[in-house]
Amino acid sequence: MLVSSGDGETRVAIIDNGQVTELYFDRKYKKSIVGNIYVGKVENVLPSLDAAFVDIGEEKNAFLYINEVVLDMDFEESGEMPKRIQHILKPNQLVVVQVTKDPLKSKGARLTTFVSIPGRYLVLAPYNDGIGVSRKLSDNERDNLRQIAKEIKPKDCGIIVRTAAKLADKNTLKRDLKQLLNTWSAIQRKILKSQRPTLINDEQPIVLRLLRDLFSDDFKVIHVDSKEVKKEISRYFGNIGIRFTNINLHSGPDDLFEVFNVNEVIGSAIERKVWLKSGGFIVIDYGEALTSIDVNTGKYTSNKNAAETILRTNLEAAEVISNQLRLRDIGGLIVIDFIDMSGEKDKQKVFEKFKQCLDKDKTKTEVLNFSKFGLLEMTRKNVSDGILGTLCKPCPCCQGAGFIKSEETIKYDIERKIKTLSIKSTEKAFFIKLNTAIACQVIGQGGRNLRALENLTRKHIIIKGDDNLPMDELVVVSKGSYKDVEESSKPFKVGDCLELLIEETYLHNSEDALARIDGYIIQIIGGKKFMGKRVTVQIKTILKTSAIAEII
Repeated sequence: MLVSSGDGETRVAIIDNGQVTELYFDRKYKKSIVGNIYVGKVENVLPSLDAAFVDIGEEKNAFLYINEVVLDMDFEESGEMPKRIQHILKPNQLVVVQVTKDPLKSKGARLTTFVSIPGRYLVLAPYNDGIGVSRKLSDNERDNLRQIAKEIKPKDCGIIVRTAAKLADKNTLKRDLKQLLNTWSAIQRKILKSQRPTLINDEQPIVLRLLRDLFSDDFKVIHVDSKEVKKEISRYFGNIGIRFTNINLHSGPDDLFEVFNVNEVIGSAIERKVWLKSGGFIVIDYGEALTSIDVNTGKYTSNKNAAETILRTNLEAAEVISNQLRLRDIGGLIVIDFIDMSGEKDKQKVFEKFKQCLDKDKTKTEVLNFSKFGLLEMTRKNVSDGILGTLCKPCPCCQGAGFIKSEETIKYDIERKIKTLSIKSTEKAFFIKLNTAIACQVIGQGGRNLRALENLTRKHIIIKGDDNLPMDELVVVSKGSYKDVEESSKPFKVGDCLELLIEETYLHNSEDALARIDGYIIQIIGGKKFMGKRVTVQIKTILKTSAIAEII
């Protein structure tokens, strides 16, 4: 485990056999609220959806489904079926809720009233009365731990025994349970005092949360770059009775993630294309309803027959895809288009390989076999925005679509806008600013396109480029008479003195040179001998897109 902490951000990476398999980010202004417990106020009850919007004090109201609502005993004993949201919750009612999913895009957080408090070995379920044991344990281990759980379970709460309890004894579990009960008592006291939407219990910081949920005997070393974090981890291990001393404090000028090449992995994890070692590649596309993953042979060549080549590529892709799902924390519905395989045996090999790779994933997944169209469909529990939502934002040009209009398309759009502007206005002239690349297209070589536009509209049009403008933006700087627009479009007047950089020689006169300012080309008389230097000049003549100046 690598833990890199800095001002406002903590990054955690899990490395397994030299490969980065999981990445976690915690930012000061974009913290996950999963696991937080709130007193919320019901804002709206939606009978048609059997759900309610709940104000928990966050930016957006959270969403609570009927199946996530704990029923009191009176309602359960009444035998009223089916249960409906409007019979249980009312507007302005206060409810105790826990966040199960962070706000994603335009949607608010997902809630449950089945509050659970996780510890290292146990999970306390105050509104339940059952006993659960991790299915990842063997039958004998589950039976033994279930028996211990029956002996220590409180009367009014349920408990779940976690995988980490595999080697824990009864005393260890009792100590963990006592801490959880103390936490729940403190939460209950806060609940009684709350009369409005309030955060009651904040989840642990990301490092301690990951140690609680992920740490096992498989971990050989923890690298940190902060003395405070090292002390915090050591203190946590001491509190839960774990003897682990291999916590290495990284020092030196290089970033911890750079030393272990994690930064390179982060960079590749936000790219659309992922290359396979064989030369093939996968393409990951994020949609609103699902994530699609396409497998391609790419540069892969083999002396084997086509079927063998396809099988080898698909088997390699299955492993890489499972790793990318964990690395990017992709959730929701996922559709994978492996390369078409004609034989059912080959399909089954790929399917089994993929399921085997998914066994390493601690997030709940469900996979269906190949459909008749050769697609593999699966779901993965969606809790967070994933690495893309954490590190990136939608492109301001394409709004996340992945495409923008070409310069030629924008040019025609701009010309149509100029024509419409000319028809609707009685003014004779316009000074317009466009993005520099689009301005060049509209003006055309030698000003040919602009002259045609002026002839068509019968208006005087001055266009200048501005690199800071969006590609499709048109700004009318000024409009009016020919003289007024001409004056407003010029960055200087005759007689102005300017300090300019001599950039290149003037082809039509070997003694003169050229400088540029705000899109204007300025011919400097006798400027060749000052090439590459800054000189003070006085403007003598101003033309439409150029000027003439003398050195003073």
